[in-house]
Amino acid sequence: MDNKLTPFNPDWDKILEKLEKNQDAGLELSPEEKNLLKELQGIRADAAEALKIYQAFDTNSKWAEFREQVKPETPSKSPVHEVRRQPISLWLKVSAVAAAIFVIIAIGLVFQKGSQQQSVNIFRNDIPAGKNSATLTLDNGKKVLLSEAGSGKFADEAGVVISKSADGKLIYSENGQHADAAGKMHLLSTVNGESYRLQLPDHSEVWLNASSSIRFPASFAGLKDRSVELKGEAYFEIAKDRKHPFIVKTDQQEVQVLGTHFNINSYQDKQQTSTTLLEGSLRITNRHKKEQLIKPGETSLVNNGTEILISPADLKSAMAWKNGYFRFNGEQIDEVMLKLSRWYAIDIAYQGTISKEKFSGKISRYKNISEVLNMLSYSNAVRFKVEGRRVTVMQ
Repeated sequence: MDNKLTPFNPDWDKILEKLEKNQDAGLELSPEEKNLLKELQGIRADAAEALKIYQAFDTNSKWAEFREQVKPETPSKSPVHEVRRQPISLWLKVSAVAAAIFVIIAIGLVFQKGSQQQSVNIFRNDIPAGKNSATLTLDNGKKVLLSEAGSGKFADEAGVVISKSADGKLIYSENGQHADAAGKMHLLSTVNGESYRLQLPDHSEVWLNASSSIRFPASFAGLKDRSVELKGEAYFEIAKDRKHPFIVKTDQQEVQVLGTHFNINSYQDKQQTSTTLLEGSLRITNRHKKEQLIKPGETSLVNNGTEILISPADLKSAMAWKNGYFRFNGEQIDEVMLKLSRWYAIDIAYQGTISKEKFSGKISRYKNISEVLNMLSYSNAVRFKVEGRRVTVMQ
């Protein structure tokens, strides 16, 4: 196999050019477009600076210096009840030379100087990214695999029409009052390697991440509130209805909203639930009946303790999966591989001691796994072996 780094070819530069043209033409950008424009302009500035530094040094000798400088991070010994945001980026811990190399890799510029990597990955096969798919379980137990369902109407529950859009979104729509449908509970679920988008009967939108599920009534008509149950991770954009609060229940907490945008991560293997608010306001209630209000730009953390911990949110990291990216922000390799295992539906094994190195970077979730692993292994802190759907992490 070719041991050189696989080039990344994202279209971020084309998107940036289009957004800037629209802005210069006086067209109004949506809040999401404004945020994206700001982020892409930052990436371009970082890239220009990184390329300038990169062109000014000898790669082989400086890369050798970089490897000598990188030392494993000592795990934090802070008490569990303290929440401190520690975005320890790799390039903030090493020389400007390392910064140039890492930024170039992360944003997709081609870095090939002709020398081979010291650590060689072994790919017996490659693994494609996850797909847009989920299973809908109706109240009567009937299961519908949505990746195989055609677009258009495919079910009717007590007058509520269930359909699939041409771009693969599950849509619930109703005309008038359908009280009987409110008693019909449906379940949308994904396994590893799947994600799906859902429009609820009140026009609220839900993006469901891999290995997750949401249970909801076929209609909210006649109900005092709009209550759903979540396992795993989902992003919500809730339609405003002050008379009927929207409630999301997980194993560890209950979130009540009137109309807002937020992300909930409640995977059971993390043993904690984090809720990140982008817009509006949320009331978090844990199993001990403790309550906290969180504001936009904040994250709440609920675990087995009695308190609800609030900290400034890392919005880019929280929203990365929904926007089609992996974003690693000072994370150890076991945390990184947990995210990859859900999306690529892979089994993870470790050979030797698990590296304490911290990884930071961003890459599309729609790349084959080989490209993601090549990026992670470029610091020579880890290397990988892919056999079937088993990925072994090696020192």
